[in-house]
Amino acid sequence: MAGAGKELEKLLANHCAPVFCHKKAANLVAARRELMDALPEVLTGSGISWVKLCGCKKYCHILFYDRERLEQYLQREGHQNFLKEHGYGGQILEEQLELLAERYESYQKHGSTFPHEIGLFLEYPLADIKGFIEHQGKDALESGYWKVYGDVEQARALFRLYDELKTALTTMLAAGVSFRECCAAQAAA
Repeated sequence: MAGAGKELEKLLANHCAPVFCHKKAANLVAARRELMDALPEVLTGSGISWVKLCGCKKYCHILFYDRERLEQYLQREGHQNFLKEHGYGGQILEEQLELLAERYESYQKHGSTFPHEIGLFLEYPLADIKGFIEHQGKDALESGYWKVYGDVEQARALFRLYDELKTALTTMLAAGVSFRECCAAQAAA
């Protein structure tokens, strides 16, 4: 695999290991534009999809997601109500992602309101998303992959799992194991 592909694999191992191991619905990554051409080869056989949320001259903000896991997570009753309150009612996943991309890009480029609903797409607990909005990002009980306002012990367990997956993938990649094999091994574990 060419240099861009290897660089993208390292980036994904560091920032998206839980998604590529099918233990989390989605992650958002800022990747250099030059790496976009390597996406098809790197993603082949992974079961992971992607959507560009925003692009600028040097970087693209890309949401990598496990379609099945994301759809199941968004279908939860409380999650559906939250999405409807934020203008996502009755849409299929592609339409929801398109609206999210519009809002995220508007925030990035024009200073519009931050789309806090992105937290649901990233599989953050709803209590933590609502807590973040209510407390304006302050007074969190814990902070890791997101700010925690609800179940601290559950969040800590997830943070540990995500750290373990990141370590396992980056270590395996450094040892010469292919990215696909790394992800498959961790997904099966």
